[in-house]
Amino acid sequence: MPKKYIVRLSDAERDELRKVIKKLSGSSQKVRRAQILLKADANGSNWTRVF
Repeated sequence: MPKKYIVRLSDAERDELRKVIKKLSGSSQKVRRAQILLKADANGSNWTRVF
């Protein structure tokens, strides 16, 4: 299945999303969306393990 949207995040955006996930700040929906954006990033590592 071809990708519908290509996400390209800057380093600053990636860092901000990682902070949200690490601190679990905001609602669970916000954290889940941050995880999805990091996973969909075309330039990133695609898998981050933050517990």
